[in-house]
Amino acid sequence: MLFPGDWVEVLSAAQILATLDMDSTLEALPFMPEMLAFCGLVFQVQVRADRTCVRALPPGEPEPIRALRDCVVLAGLRCDGAAHGGCQLGCMFFWKERWLRKVEGPRPRLAGTPPPAASPVALSSSRGADPAVFFCQGTDLGRATRRGHSKWNPVEYFHLVRAGTFTVPGVIRMLHHAGVRKVELLLLTRLPFLRAARNPAPEPLGLRAGEWVEVKSMKEVLQTLDLHGCHKGLAFSNDMYGFCGQRLLVQSRVQTILAEETGRVRTVQDTVILAGTTCRKYMGCARQMPLLWREAWLKRVDSPFP
Repeated sequence: MLFPGDWVEVLSAAQILATLDMDSTLEALPFMPEMLAFCGLVFQVQVRADRTCVRALPPGEPEPIRALRDCVVLAGLRCDGAAHGGCQLGCMFFWKERWLRKVEGPRPRLAGTPPPAASPVALSSSRGADPAVFFCQGTDLGRATRRGHSKWNPVEYFHLVRAGTFTVPGVIRMLHHAGVRKVELLLLTRLPFLRAARNPAPEPLGLRAGEWVEVKSMKEVLQTLDLHGCHKGLAFSNDMYGFCGQRLLVQSRVQTILAEETGRVRTVQDTVILAGTTCRKYMGCARQMPLLWREAWLKRVDSPFP
């Protein structure tokens, strides 16, 4: 069993392929084409992936936080979407422990040592007759996970602390944060008379990577949201409220994403990713998805200093 801080080597493509079924999955979790580039390299375990949020939920499943088995997330490894229509979500990969070998530590590369050769293995990223419908770990998480314990079951948090996902103070902070944001969201959706009047959508900013922005105040953001807490279908999530008033660097523009519910590529407008903003480990979720920011929630500024 692997824990945060452990060092692992990703097995060769041939060794991993031997663990996969005809759908390129192990226990219904796909090994994606974008993961082949890391075969034979050494990385550090960032967190155990015992729990994850699932967007494409199985029918009749009300709880989006579900349980994974024998999986970890490796530090710094995100999907570049190259085999999935150029998706720019930048999801963290889930790695089955059977795809990894524990090693003693990082392996320094000697001067003049050539990089590992490109893998000759070819993996598909679509199924069925329509090549425009993709599958990935995100689309298949509903099949690769199972219903977990209730989020209020204290045994679940004991396991999260034991696995190194949280410390005890970290669990307390997470529950406090989640509770406060839940109350705010209820006030927003159930008591609309408390909301500020909506303002017309501001003109797009046309932000580019490397620019500095300030996240608008909560009051200003609320003026852009509908009764579901969304702006043009994109939610201003609980984790985002904590960034209000902060100045952050634009990491990239987002124009293409893969909808996990359908497997189809969608285009988005006036949306960016800000450096250092990912969803928190809500209820132990290991996905660490980058937060998507509408330009309507941001102001362009000249520098990181007020």
